[in-house]
Amino acid sequence: MFKRKSKKRSKPPTNLLLGIPTHIAVSPLRFRAEIDTDPQDENNPGPSRIVFGESGSEAAVPGTSIAVAIDDVEPSDQLTKENISHTRRKEGNAGVASKIPEEDRRGVRKAPLITTEAAKESGFGPLKALLGAISAVHTDREGTIAARNQIAGILPRVTSLDAHFATRPYDVTELKRRGELIHKLKAIEGQLRLLHESQLQQLAHHVQGDKDVSGPLEDLEEAIFHYQMERRSAIDGQGFKQIDPAEATALNNFHCAQQAEFRHGNRNGCLKGTRRDVLAEIELWAQEFHKPPVYWLNGLAGTGKSTIAQTIAEKKFADGQLGASFFCSRDFEDRSNLQFILPTLAVQLARTYADFRSIFVPLVRSDPGVAYESLYGQMNKLIVQPLAKSAISTVIVIDALDECKDNEPASAILSVLGQFVAKIPKVKFFITGRPELRIREGFRLPLLADATDVFVLHEVEPSRINNDIQLFFRHTFSELKARRRVLLDDWPTEEQLNTLCDRAGGLFVHAVATVRFIDLRNNNPKRQLNRLLQSPENSALEGKTKFGVNTTLDLLYMTILHEAFGDDDPEGDPRVRSVLGAVVLSANPLSPSTIATLLGLDAEDVLPILSSIHSLLVLREEDVNHVARPFHKSFPDFIVDTARCTNPRFRVSPPDQHAELLIGCLELMDQRLELNMCKLPDGVMNSEVADLRERTEKHINKALEYACRSWYRHLLNTTQAQTLKIIPILRRFLEKDFLSWLEVLSVLGAAREAIDTLEATAGWLNDPPTLELVRDYLRFVITFFEVISTSAPHIYISALPLSPQSSLVRGLYKQYARPLARVVQGLPTSWEPVVTATRKGIINDVAWSPCNRFIAIISATVEIIDAVTLKQLNTFESPPISHTPLLGFSPDGHTLTMFNDGMFMSWDLQTGGPAGTVHSEGLTLFLMTSFFSSTYSTDGKMLAVLYQKASPPFIATYDPLLLPTISFIATHDLLSRTRTHTYPVPEGKIVIPIWTHGECLRFATLKSGSITIWEAAFTSTHPPAEVESFPAPDEIAHGKDFLFFPALSLLAFAHQGSILVWDVKASKFLLNSGPTPVSDRTANLHSHRSSFSSDGRFFACLTAPREVSVWKVSSAGYTLHQKLTFPSEDVRKGPHLSPNGESVVVVLGSAIHLWHTKDQDLSLSGVPSQRHTWESSILVFSPEETLAALVTPSGNTITILDLWSGDPQLAIDTGMEVVHLGMTGNTIVAVGRGKAITWNIPEKPALNATADVKDSIGVALFDRSPLTLNHQKPTGTSISPDSSRVIIWGPTKDQLYGGLEIYDLSSGRCLAGVRGPRKLASASFAPDGLEVWGNDFSSVLGWKVVEDSESGTTKLEPLEPTRSPPKVLPSKSSCGHEIMHDGWIISPTKKRLLWLPNHWRSNDWLPKWGRRFLGLKRCGTSDVVILEFFE
Repeated sequence: MFKRKSKKRSKPPTNLLLGIPTHIAVSPLRFRAEIDTDPQDENNPGPSRIVFGESGSEAAVPGTSIAVAIDDVEPSDQLTKENISHTRRKEGNAGVASKIPEEDRRGVRKAPLITTEAAKESGFGPLKALLGAISAVHTDREGTIAARNQIAGILPRVTSLDAHFATRPYDVTELKRRGELIHKLKAIEGQLRLLHESQLQQLAHHVQGDKDVSGPLEDLEEAIFHYQMERRSAIDGQGFKQIDPAEATALNNFHCAQQAEFRHGNRNGCLKGTRRDVLAEIELWAQEFHKPPVYWLNGLAGTGKSTIAQTIAEKKFADGQLGASFFCSRDFEDRSNLQFILPTLAVQLARTYADFRSIFVPLVRSDPGVAYESLYGQMNKLIVQPLAKSAISTVIVIDALDECKDNEPASAILSVLGQFVAKIPKVKFFITGRPELRIREGFRLPLLADATDVFVLHEVEPSRINNDIQLFFRHTFSELKARRRVLLDDWPTEEQLNTLCDRAGGLFVHAVATVRFIDLRNNNPKRQLNRLLQSPENSALEGKTKFGVNTTLDLLYMTILHEAFGDDDPEGDPRVRSVLGAVVLSANPLSPSTIATLLGLDAEDVLPILSSIHSLLVLREEDVNHVARPFHKSFPDFIVDTARCTNPRFRVSPPDQHAELLIGCLELMDQRLELNMCKLPDGVMNSEVADLRERTEKHINKALEYACRSWYRHLLNTTQAQTLKIIPILRRFLEKDFLSWLEVLSVLGAAREAIDTLEATAGWLNDPPTLELVRDYLRFVITFFEVISTSAPHIYISALPLSPQSSLVRGLYKQYARPLARVVQGLPTSWEPVVTATRKGIINDVAWSPCNRFIAIISATVEIIDAVTLKQLNTFESPPISHTPLLGFSPDGHTLTMFNDGMFMSWDLQTGGPAGTVHSEGLTLFLMTSFFSSTYSTDGKMLAVLYQKASPPFIATYDPLLLPTISFIATHDLLSRTRTHTYPVPEGKIVIPIWTHGECLRFATLKSGSITIWEAAFTSTHPPAEVESFPAPDEIAHGKDFLFFPALSLLAFAHQGSILVWDVKASKFLLNSGPTPVSDRTANLHSHRSSFSSDGRFFACLTAPREVSVWKVSSAGYTLHQKLTFPSEDVRKGPHLSPNGESVVVVLGSAIHLWHTKDQDLSLSGVPSQRHTWESSILVFSPEETLAALVTPSGNTITILDLWSGDPQLAIDTGMEVVHLGMTGNTIVAVGRGKAITWNIPEKPALNATADVKDSIGVALFDRSPLTLNHQKPTGTSISPDSSRVIIWGPTKDQLYGGLEIYDLSSGRCLAGVRGPRKLASASFAPDGLEVWGNDFSSVLGWKVVEDSESGTTKLEPLEPTRSPPKVLPSKSSCGHEIMHDGWIISPTKKRLLWLPNHWRSNDWLPKWGRRFLGLKRCGTSDVVILEFFE
């Protein structure tokens, strides 16, 4: 019997434990229960006596008493022996230990401790005590575990309410919310009390309880959840309002994805009562921070991952634990881009936590570009550092990671997460994704595998899934009947429900689509259900799952399509296929209005078609401008598959529908594109237009944006059979709208897509005239990419006016040019054969990635650059670079390795972060070498490195398990770093490179007229074994530094001025170039001077200091394909062929040059190679800026140009090598080595007039100076502004000192001079001619020119060291025009007048300014360009 006790309180026990299976001490209640049983009854598993005290009495089991302290312990605290004290009852028997069992099965959890005092004071005590009692009575018997788990999940929320309700409500709304919650809780508490009393009675009579408490518990959980959601939303709203306006602006303007948070979109959480086990386990993981920090919910398509992720995000938000969420979607560009995930999460964290915001906002203000850094940089700066510094404890949710575009074998975002997750132990990441290979490999990474819990959703028992699906059907049909007024109580029948569950086959997506079909607007639900159930069951299987071999969505989809569109409709069916094709084949989701625009239909035609299959789509029927997309990705797979969609009425033919969409895109651009689409002011940068987003939204609607960015995607999916229809429309677009299209991509920040589009189009085309046009446009975009991507107006101001005279783009669009400058002289006649980029320092090495997309270079830093535009993509921190650093990619292209000063450093290119550093202990003596070669084992676990110039040479092998930075492969545990073996190379000259063959490494040696191939195991201590030997040609005996190509057994070397390629196995020459001007320096054919493409089709070699030749394989061997010369500078590194053989890279000093092997023979575009002592052209302008005088490098002839027409007026043969020029009025002075000559320039010279020394008006021989300068080899000269004097500076004849002298140009007399301990680097007159300034490489020196009228002498008096030189900069004109470091020329008012391409900016020649004229020398040539500026 149950007896109500008095309210007299007994002393609370010292300890009380809840939730222990079978032998339980129970929580306090307001009533007492006594149950007596026979303690010796072995058949009775229950307790011998259970006593419930009003405020906390005792409970016992035979032989044991567990007294549990009612301590104030946080719900997330782990239950340990330290917070449980054990006592023995005097009358009890020893035996049962109070050890707390670990989880017996998935989902079983330990109930947290509760606080009676807090419960008593807040009014939640009775509810908490009641929950504890119910949990205590429930045992491990089947069917009761879920209830205990529910209670364990609810108790922390009740405890949270305790603390919250103890505070005063902050407004009337909150007071109302509390009142509504209390009202609900009282009703639920009454239900629970009745159920609990029934449980106790059943327990007293030793019977199995049949009263299900799950319903009231779910009601309780839902009531608390909704209250917390409303409260948290209100708190967030108030918090957002309190954010400083400047900080809010910084957050709003930060580069992140739109509507990626859990609160956006039409996502729904789990239906009440479903997914209990998995939700309980995830909540346990989230609350207990001793568990792994990462949780992967792994599930096949349609198993409900996103629904669970939405539920978890909502629950954690309600609990105040959610920091941020990102729901990926392949339907949206930003939400399928990995680069957006971390910035978006960071912004949400900053809005949620003030401490995080205080760190994040200053960072993005100081470094706005941080959003565009590598994933490694983003993770480190945007997430890890602020979280670590603020010590925030939070949960982050990322859903559907598999829907992000990621070409890496192991997910890049998981790779970077693994590197940092240990640094933020208070942060938990909940991630969902299908078990695709890259996702699986990502979670298997060494640093992430041990930090991850995994739940495989599709391996849950089918019966549990089917129960949840049946519950879903019951709930949704109940709601549907109430909403649609279906009055039959027995609808649907149990038989119908069971049939629907069977057909769903464990896939929630099937169940949801079924209900959406039955609930279609304007259709009778009962009739819809009958139609569905009457459809045939035989259909092509989507695939087999563990739920049954007959699982299929195809039947459902086919039934819905038949019901939507009825019988055959020859007129309407093509339109239906077109609309369906636009939905499932579009690159991004399209709205009904956009679909109508692209297909040439009315929106009124499109919307009814989409509404008919509303159950298969996410669609807002009331908004034609909102995107429509498939409800699930299984529908697009079905509708295009001939084996699955067996009715041709509905089946979409991808080639046909892509062609239709392509033509729609091209015609739309033809109709809508126009010049200056967004009405931007002249000369502005896109970033300078404050309302650029508003302008683009106004002038570029969604349909036009889609057409501009996606037309080529549809082109690539058409067939050649459709060419005749497509080519005329495509050509009209290219000839009429190309530049307007570039404008749109520029303002949208998508200029790089222009290159992708044109490259793809060129690969698709087989029409020569159109192909020629596309290639010309591609050169235009690549050459001017920097300006096209940053300023749409400068497409017409800079790019078009500077295009070559014969370029097709110039010919078609020249009437649209709006230049702010005029090219007077030097505009190229055709496109430069190379793309050029410069760096601040000397480029020391170059390496191609295996995928041909990237190039790695070492200059002042290690960089990754785009292999098309040469634009920098990423930089890596590294120690100071030595004089012989070397770069190399791993075979999979994921790791970049640098060898520098006896140290290997590697970077993970997936994340942009370091992969590790290894010092080569024991090899220090051998590291002073000009080259090494390396090769990876096929499994990536070993790396072999060849060191040359050792005595003897040797190969060292490394175990990447010990050497993570060298052979970092995502699927291996790379933790150690030691050298495993070193062995000498057999006698003979080793040939570079070494290579991998099967499980071994191989190399070749040359000795005694034979070529020998050797093999060694990566880990074996046995010496290399000979594999085979071949005879070598006689010429090989005198060759130098050979290059071996293992794939085809080819040997390249230089011999007596010839380049030779020997086929080792066929014993014949494939190339013998004949004598070439090969110097000793270029005779070394190792990989810095020559290279093969990966298939051997191309071979490139340096054939002279400034000449590169490319040979292509033919039936006769290798034949010359291209030859390119660089007249201004020696080739420093290269040529390097890309792996696919389509591109070549060489390095000249600080410039990198790239060209394509598929282009025409470049020998006609090259400049004859000749060596010059003086490398710079000489250019001066007349004071009136009507004429210019020009001398080419080491030239004797002065060319006088008319600056108005750009035509040459006079050619003067000076008879000497001119080193400097000066012009005053109609007089020109040429300074040579040891003399100066002056001429008068006729006002109107005859056509092609010439002059020479005999026409001069004076020749001045410089007298022997007191400083005895070496006039034949001066460092430099400079003429005074009035052309009456000249400065000559350089070394003295004894080479011990440096000096400077001033000469009178009319007499040649030395007027004055100074000698210094160091040589001068430069010197010049001040603008007034009264001072001379120079520098000696370390300091600036100045002298005043002093005239003594009495003695008629001139002196140079040193100026004070503190005096600053006059501000005469070669980058500025006298009017204030200035060349910026990034190539922009700005006016005195700071307006951007012109952007100079990289190859128009030579590092070896300073620009020459007049007042409004500018002289430049194009990089890699001797051509001088003269520009006139209009402003």
